[in-house]
Amino acid sequence: MNRCLYKVVILILFQIAVPACWVYASPDSLALPASLTKKLANYKKHDDLDFWIYERMMYVEKDPPARIGFLMRSQQEAWRTYKTYYERMAWFDLLSVQGYYQLQTGNILASINAYETALSFYESYPLPDADIIETVLKPLGNNYTRLADYNTALFIHRKTMELAMKTNNKDLIASTYSNMAICSRSQDDLLTAAGYCTDGLRYASPATPLYGLLLSTQADILTAQHQYDSAESICNTALKKLQQYHTETTALYWYAGALQVAAKIAMEKHRFQQAAGYAERALQLFKQHFTGTRQREKAKLYVQLGDINCKTGNGSRALEFYQNALLLLIPTWSPASISTVPGEQLLYSENTFSDALCGKAAAFMLLHQPQEALQQYTGALVATGKLRREFFYAESKLKEIINTRSGVEAATKLAYTLWIQTGDRKYLEQLLLITEQSRAQVLMDERRSRMVTGTSLPGDTVLRRAAQLKQVILYYQHELLSTKNKETVTALLQQAEYDLSILNKKIKQQAGPNQYETGLTEKKLYAIMQQIPERVTMLEFVAASDSSFIIELNNKGIQSVQLITASRELHADIPRFMQQWFANGPSAMINEPGKFYKECYHIYQSIFKTRSWQKDRHYVLIPDGPFSYLPFDALLTDPVYQNNFSQWPYLLKKASLSQAFSLTTWYEQQNANYPSAGFTGFFVSKGQQTKQAVLSIETEFRELNKKIAGRYYTNSAATWEAFNNAVTSTGILHISTHAVSSVLATEPYLQLYDKPFYLFDLRYKHFTPALVVLSACKTADGNLLVGEGLNSLSRGFTAAGAGGVMAGLWNVNDKTAIALTQLFYEQLSKQNDIALALHHAKKQWLLSNKDNALVQLPYYWAAFVYSGHLKKIQVPAVQSTRRYYWFLALLLIPGAVYVYSRLNRKKNSPTQ
Repeated sequence: MNRCLYKVVILILFQIAVPACWVYASPDSLALPASLTKKLANYKKHDDLDFWIYERMMYVEKDPPARIGFLMRSQQEAWRTYKTYYERMAWFDLLSVQGYYQLQTGNILASINAYETALSFYESYPLPDADIIETVLKPLGNNYTRLADYNTALFIHRKTMELAMKTNNKDLIASTYSNMAICSRSQDDLLTAAGYCTDGLRYASPATPLYGLLLSTQADILTAQHQYDSAESICNTALKKLQQYHTETTALYWYAGALQVAAKIAMEKHRFQQAAGYAERALQLFKQHFTGTRQREKAKLYVQLGDINCKTGNGSRALEFYQNALLLLIPTWSPASISTVPGEQLLYSENTFSDALCGKAAAFMLLHQPQEALQQYTGALVATGKLRREFFYAESKLKEIINTRSGVEAATKLAYTLWIQTGDRKYLEQLLLITEQSRAQVLMDERRSRMVTGTSLPGDTVLRRAAQLKQVILYYQHELLSTKNKETVTALLQQAEYDLSILNKKIKQQAGPNQYETGLTEKKLYAIMQQIPERVTMLEFVAASDSSFIIELNNKGIQSVQLITASRELHADIPRFMQQWFANGPSAMINEPGKFYKECYHIYQSIFKTRSWQKDRHYVLIPDGPFSYLPFDALLTDPVYQNNFSQWPYLLKKASLSQAFSLTTWYEQQNANYPSAGFTGFFVSKGQQTKQAVLSIETEFRELNKKIAGRYYTNSAATWEAFNNAVTSTGILHISTHAVSSVLATEPYLQLYDKPFYLFDLRYKHFTPALVVLSACKTADGNLLVGEGLNSLSRGFTAAGAGGVMAGLWNVNDKTAIALTQLFYEQLSKQNDIALALHHAKKQWLLSNKDNALVQLPYYWAAFVYSGHLKKIQVPAVQSTRRYYWFLALLLIPGAVYVYSRLNRKKNSPTQ
C-alpha cells in the first residue's frame, strides 16, 4: 500500500508540476549530490528497484534540461530488470516520463522513441493502474502530429478513441476528436476534419476550456476553406472562452494556439498589424508560463512573425524572427552571421526547420541578397530530407514533398537567375542539386529500404517478424477490396503497419549508419555524372508552375540549361493533348491528322525550340510534372504538314530516347547487379470469371517461345502464386495481360488468371530483374505525384528493384503490341542496351509498314517507353534442334561403322 501511494504522489507531481526556471545546459552538467548518491546506493543494496527509479525521476524533475542524460541512463545503470508488478509500474512510468522530458527539452525523436517503447511495454503486459491514455497515447499521437507524420498520428488517436469510448469519458472523446481534426486538417482533408470537430463539440461541455480548443480548431479549418469571416467569428468566441481559464496551464497553452489561429486569419485578411499583435501575445504567454519548455511552439511563433513581416516588406525584422526560431531549435548553434545555414549534423527531423529556412530565403530576397537566399533554400531541402526519412508511410512523405514544393520551385528559379546574371557555374551545380534533392525521393527511399530488408539472416527474429507483418499487411489490403466489414479490417491493417514501423526502426538501428543517411552534395552529383556513358546525354526537366527548365548533362558535367518559357501553358496543354489524341483510341488522330500534327509540333517547339539532335548519341530524358505524360518519340519536329504519314518527321527519326525517374535513380539502376540470364513470361488472355475482352496472347507466346528459352506461364498456369514466386529469380520478366492504371482505379493492377496482382503487392517485394516488359495497357500511366512522376506499375517495379522497365502509356493496339514486342526482342540480342533495342524496333516497325498509312500514326507504335539502365543484357536463345541431330549422327557413325565392319567380316570369313 505504501508503495502504491508513493507511486501516485510521484505521478501527480509529474502531471501538475511545471518548472518555472528551466534553462538549457549540457546534459549532466551538475554533479550528483552526495545525498542522492547515498540514497540510490541504499535502494540498490536493499534491491528496491521501484524506489530507485522514482528517486531518479524526482531528481530530474527539478532541472530536466540539465539532468535529462541522467534520466535516459536509468535502464542502463539499473542492476537488474523488473520482477514485481510495482517494479513494472515504475519501469513504465520511467519510459513515459523519459518521453515527456525529451519533448519538453525539444528532442521530439527521442520523445517518440520513449513513448513508443512505453506503449509496447504496456501492450505486452497491461497495467491496470497505468493511465496509458494521458501518459503515453495522447502525447505520442501529438508528437507524430508535430513531426508531420499524420497517418501514424491518426492511428494512435484512433486507439485513444477506442479506449475513451469504452469508458464513455466525454472530455477524452472530445479532446481526441480535436486531435484527429488537427491531423486531417494538416492532410488537407478538410471535410473529414470539420466532421471530427463537429463530433468533438457534441461531447465537450461548453463550460470547459476544451470547448474553446475545439472552436479554435474549427476556425483553423474554416480558414483553410477560405471562409475567413466565419473563421474569425468562431476564433473570437474561442479566445473569449479560453481566456476565462487563464489560471490553468493547459488552457493557457490552448489559448496561445487560438491566438496563432487568429493571427493566421488576420494575415489572410491583410490586417498584418493585428496579426502581429496576436502572434506577439501568444509568444509572450509562452515565455511567461513555459520558461525553458515548449521551445518548438515558440519557434513556430517566431516563424509566423517572420511571415507577417515578409508580407509587409520588412525583410530585416523578418530575418531576426526566423533566426530566433532556428536558435531555439538548435541551442548549441553559434552562427557566424545571420546568413549562416546550420550544418547538416545540427539539423534533425523537425518541419519547423524548413519553414524557418525558407522564410529566411524570402527575407533575403526582400533585401536583394539572392546568393544568401539560395543558401537558405538548399539548407531547407536538407532539413526536409532528414524529416522525410523518419516517416513510415509513403503518404506522409508525399505530403511533405507537396508542402515544400513552392520552396523548391523558388530555389530552382533563383539558381537559374543567378547563373544568367553572373555566369558562375556554381549556380548551375546548385540548380542540379536542388532538382535532384526534390526528384523521385520517395521512389529512392522505397528502393533502398527493400535493399536493406530484402534478406533475412537465420535466427534473426526481428527481420523474421518484419517479414511476417508484411505478409499480414498485404493480406489485409487484399481483404479491404472485397470485405463489407471495412472498419474492422482497416483497424487491423493500421495496427500491423504501426507494428512494422516500430520494427523498421529496430532494423535500421541494428544496421547502423549507411551511405544514404547523408544527403546529396555537388561533389556526389559530379561523381555520378562521370558515370554517364560516353555516347549519352541526359536531359533533366524541372517543371515549375511559371517557369520550367531542361538541364543538359553528360559525363563531363552540366552542359547547358534551357528555359521553357511557355511553362504555364504547357502545364495545361499537355494533359489535354494526351486526353484528346491518345486516351480514347485512334479515331481522333485518324479523323483530324492535320490538327493533331499542328498541336504535336507546337508542343515539341514549345519544349525543345531549336535543339540540335545528334544521331550518334543516346538521350535519357528525366521528365517532371506534366512532361511525364508525353510520348517524346512521337513529337513532330517540323512545322510543314505532309499528307503521307510515313514521311512525318517524328523525333524518333532524329534521336534515340529513353527515360529515368532521376539522375540518382538511373545511377543506382546502372550500377546494380542483375541475374545474368533467365527469361520468365506470363501470358493471360483474360482473368478467370471476368468480363474482360479476350487478348490475343497466343501469337505473342508462340513467337517468343520459338526464340527465347525460359519459363512460360499461360492462362490457367499464370496464377497470382506462380507470379509472386517467379518474379524473384529471373533476368527478364515479360508480362502480357490486361492492366488497370491508377487513373482508372484506386489500386492499379495486372490481371493474372485467378486474381489481380495489385501495385501494393509490390510494396515489400525485392527483386532484381535486369528488365521487366509490361506488354499491357497503361502500365506507364498513372496519377501524377508531385516530384515523383506517374504513379504507375512501371514505377512500382522500379521501386521493387527492377533495372529497367518497358511499359505502355495508353491502351496499346493488340496486333501492334505483339509485332513491336517481337521486333524488340530481336533487337535486344543485337543492340548494346535495352533503350537502343526499343528505338530500333520502333524504326523497323515503321519501315516495314510504310505502305500502311494508318498504322504510321503514333497511337499505334509510340505507346511503349523504356526507363532504366543502359547495359546490354543476355537473351537466352532457344537452341536449334539441328545441332542435336548432327551431334546424334556423329555419335552413331562410329557405331554404324563398327557394325558394318563386323557384318562384313562375318560375311567374308570361311565357313567351318
